[in-house]
Amino acid sequence: MTHNQRIVGLNLLLSISGYIDSRVSSSGWHSYQVASLVKGITSRLNFDARQTQSVYWAALLHDVGKVGVPDKILCKPGPLDSEEWQLMRLHPVIGANIVKNLTQFNQIERVIHFHQERYDGSGYPEGLHGEQIPFGARILAVLDAYEAMTSDRVYRKALRHRKAMDEIVTMSGKDFDPVVIDAFIYTVKASFRAS
Repeated sequence: MTHNQRIVGLNLLLSISGYIDSRVSSSGWHSYQVASLVKGITSRLNFDARQTQSVYWAALLHDVGKVGVPDKILCKPGPLDSEEWQLMRLHPVIGANIVKNLTQFNQIERVIHFHQERYDGSGYPEGLHGEQIPFGARILAVLDAYEAMTSDRVYRKALRHRKAMDEIVTMSGKDFDPVVIDAFIYTVKASFRAS
């Protein structure tokens, strides 16, 4: 694949991701907002520049697989039924398959594939738990959940920052890695002090 083909592929993926964000979040910037939180948390966790870049790009493209989910499910204002959830749970696999074809993103394929796994093993698509889940995917899970909670969605209104933080903290050790939660809390507090 030539450099120009990679650039075209990247721009296409970013456009698809932006389209999906415009369908699922009121801001239309969900993936960019998730990505904006990456550097602070990866710095706290002593990630090097390459590792940070992988999580950043995974954040930008983590929902690209929702292109394979019908709009009637993606934009449904109420709860999904079991059949609809089966389709929704395919989006990490679809997304990973999409990005793996671009050689510059082969490191983020696993992060995207496993970003819906839960620390206690209750997530999808594989039901991995604890440190079986790639570290970048454990980070992305927290950032994705926080940003989704604090923005309006078709199925519910946004939570206030404090309420979302309380919910994230209660999920430490269940949905989320406690080490990642600690780094996330530190990063958010530092961000609020700086603003």
